[in-house]
Parts: sequence; C-alpha cells; structure tokens
Amino acid sequence: MSASSHPHFDDRGTLRWFTSFADARAEAAATGKRIFIEFGREL
Repeated sequence: MSASSHPHFDDRGTLRWFTSFADARAEAAATGKRIFIEFGREL
C-alpha cells in the first residue's frame, strides 16, 4: 500500500494518506473506516 504522511505539509502523522484510491479503499474495507478525499490544486 502507498500510505504515507501528508503530501504537502507535515501533519505530524495524524492520518495515513494515500495517493491511490484503490489502496485507500482496500485499507478502509480492511479496517472498517471511511475515506476522506482531499481535493485541491497545487501552486
């Protein structure tokens, strides 16, 4: 799985962030958790 820290700032390990929806969905299904999708544009 491609879990890592936040891709744009140091969140001090608050959450496991995924850049692949398939990986996030698999992790959510395995752990019974929901998916939070952050969307924005990079400058």
